[in-house]
Amino acid sequence: MFELTNEQRKCFALPPVLDTWKKIEVKAGPYDQYTTYAFLEGERIVKVILISENPEQELYHEYGVDQLLSLDGTKILPKTDKGKPQNFTAPNLVKKTPVGMALTYSRGYISVVNNNAEQCYYRSSYNSVKPENLHQFSAWVDKWCDKTGEKELIEINEFANRTKIHQKFKEGDFFKFRINRSLFGYGRILVDYTKMRKEGIPFWDVFMGKPLCVAVYHIATEDSNIAPEHLVHLQMLPSQMIMDNIFYYGECEIIGNMPIDPDEDNYTIHYGIDMRKPNCVCYQSGKTFLTIEGESAFDFSNKGIGWDLSVKLPILLECIRKKSNSPYWEMINSYQAEQDLRNPKFKKELKQIKKQMGIE
Repeated sequence: MFELTNEQRKCFALPPVLDTWKKIEVKAGPYDQYTTYAFLEGERIVKVILISENPEQELYHEYGVDQLLSLDGTKILPKTDKGKPQNFTAPNLVKKTPVGMALTYSRGYISVVNNNAEQCYYRSSYNSVKPENLHQFSAWVDKWCDKTGEKELIEINEFANRTKIHQKFKEGDFFKFRINRSLFGYGRILVDYTKMRKEGIPFWDVFMGKPLCVAVYHIATEDSNIAPEHLVHLQMLPSQMIMDNIFYYGECEIIGNMPIDPDEDNYTIHYGIDMRKPNCVCYQSGKTFLTIEGESAFDFSNKGIGWDLSVKLPILLECIRKKSNSPYWEMINSYQAEQDLRNPKFKKELKQIKKQMGIE
């Protein structure tokens, strides 16, 4: 069964497994499709590994915890006097708050996360890396470790020592984010719809959570100190809707602010029938919100909203190379392309819709 070695753990800033720790298999729940291992230092649970070699749901998830067991080892003790002991079973253990660094492989997706800071160091989705099984994931780990030198070790350990922050952000902010271990990307916050909610400014509120409209610039660089004055002249990828978590917790670092250009037109477009008012057709783009009643509509409501940036390095690099967003529309997932009115293939429909809504 696959498990990281202590030498490999160093490359992800994961604590090593000590000789004094005890590894036990935790009693599974009736619906668990993975095996859960707990590592004990005396009566304290300090590390958890979830693993599944089921071809339909291969999984490796290693992370830290800080939980005490009862002296007889049958109960997980509560953190406070108000809590109650729980049976030491896998379903109860995995509900406990993770701490420290974590490495996860699940359904082809890899992430390296600092749970204390709620920040992600590496997302395979940004790089179009998608191992199909644990064997390929193991090969990816080997490659990662082979490319980990002193500089990379210092960097990931600095990341592992970060603590939670609550970063302030606003419309017009420029931000920096890590694409992978060597490249940084940059972007901008275009609209804060949560702020509009608070101020009572109407918009078609079809989004979950605390939505932002953001866009990523045509740049992927090893330079982590690009100034906003340089970025503002670059082309952007089509904007996206995203929840505010990676900004609030500082994963996307705010590096400056400028007022949004009044002629800015890189906003998501949402158009269709409001299901809460079946007789109402809505159009939302940026801060433009229009409604009409008693007419039919195409369905381009495009309600999708993500937790992270919709960026894939191969697409970004191709857009940079061609100085165009044409590769974006050709290379993104078809379900995204077919829901987005900004897609050039819907030029005719967008023209009809703007005429219907009275937009010049």
